[in-house]
Amino acid sequence: MVSKRSIVFKKMQKKSPSFLSLFFLFIPFFLFGNNVQISNVNLVNDSTITFNISWENSWRVSVAPNNHDAVWLFLKRRDCASGQWSHVELSSVIADHTVAAPLEAYIDGKDATGTKGLFLRRSADGTGNINSTAISIRMAALPLGQYDFRVFGIEMVQIPQGGFQAGDGNISAGSFRKGNSNDPYIVASEAAITSSTAAASIYTSSSTYRPISMPGNYPKGFAEIYSMKHEISQGQYVDFVNLLTSDQASNRQITGTSNRLNITGTWPVLVANTPHRAMNYLGWADFLAYLDWAALRPMTELEYEKICRGPVTPVASEFAWGTNIITDANTLVNDGTATEQSSNPIVAGGGIANYNNNTVLGPLRCGFAAKAATSRLTAGSSYYGVMEMSGNVWETTVSNRHATAVAYTGNVGDGTITVSPVPGYADQASWPTPTAAITSSTAALARGIRGGAWSRAAVYLQVSNRTYINSRDARRINDYGGRGVR
Repeated sequence: MVSKRSIVFKKMQKKSPSFLSLFFLFIPFFLFGNNVQISNVNLVNDSTITFNISWENSWRVSVAPNNHDAVWLFLKRRDCASGQWSHVELSSVIADHTVAAPLEAYIDGKDATGTKGLFLRRSADGTGNINSTAISIRMAALPLGQYDFRVFGIEMVQIPQGGFQAGDGNISAGSFRKGNSNDPYIVASEAAITSSTAAASIYTSSSTYRPISMPGNYPKGFAEIYSMKHEISQGQYVDFVNLLTSDQASNRQITGTSNRLNITGTWPVLVANTPHRAMNYLGWADFLAYLDWAALRPMTELEYEKICRGPVTPVASEFAWGTNIITDANTLVNDGTATEQSSNPIVAGGGIANYNNNTVLGPLRCGFAAKAATSRLTAGSSYYGVMEMSGNVWETTVSNRHATAVAYTGNVGDGTITVSPVPGYADQASWPTPTAAITSSTAALARGIRGGAWSRAAVYLQVSNRTYINSRDARRINDYGGRGVR
């Protein structure tokens, strides 16, 4: 579910001859999101923040799918003198962070410099709700000053290291295959992949969708990653923009009330009136900027298939829930609320998705079909428990159709975006064309969209369907969305 909360408090540091004198004022800040709750935030000294966290329907299992959920936790601080927000570095020493049972802290070591955040996850196998659990996070040294802080949590799902099959037997449009055969291509490592008709190579039947050879550094889905459990929500995107500078926000602000987008107001008090709903109208530059700011990264299209399918043999024309049977979520209960869901009966053996441009003309709530008692099918979930990988809004991926795309190395964002001369853009070296103009239909050379959307027929929701892998569209389109990985 939409998995984001934010708390604000104020810390004041004042230099004196031999010590730091600390004062703080607690100011509660609440975002309507979903089931990650952060409460009781306190500053206990000049470098440690304590709080309680809870969320619903957590798991860690040692049987299939052999994975767990988690929360990606990061902090932002506002300099009260300048009014500008910046990312907070955390201590890189895991022992500096104290986490009560049943959770543990995990630092993945993927940051190029510093520690931009950490994961909270179960320390042992178990399922069910995480009730209010005490957390203590140590920050790296801060400059002297007066600051506001916000604590952010995004629900994530671990995607374990391991091989998988790309393509579904040359059934779906542009489906990956092994050489000239009709067999799926097996991704068995992160080693370079050659594109050719040879038996050991990746290929497609049509040159329109054919990948180019991928170097070793291009992410292929074999390595472990964490994926956002849900698509970026309207509430998440608004909170991001509200914390930018005026110049940055002028390039990233998206407002309107069409196709179930419902964002009003002006920076820095934009309001997401349906904060749980998936964010649409995400241009390429908007998408990358959010991920850089949150210290995440875009997934590749091979990672998309791994997240959906897992290690199992693909079913021809399958959707993210592993069958080729689908129900359209076009009748809503509690529309626009935190409990929005579909009342459509789900066809036996199938899953449910928002698609087909029928009645519901825009995205639904993130995680709209998932309940405590739902199965993978009735929740419309991927093999690993990631929601809405088929339907709702398009998943934005880095394709493998262009040299600019396969130069992507999968480095994660650093929590900051550009200030000048072009403010409000991602600034990660290997990320393709992060400043592509939102007015251009061709400038996003690496943008490939997968998984279909509310506006599309069922065929486009198939896991292996690559009809729009050549999208390259940088514009803000009403069915474009996405999520980050790390």
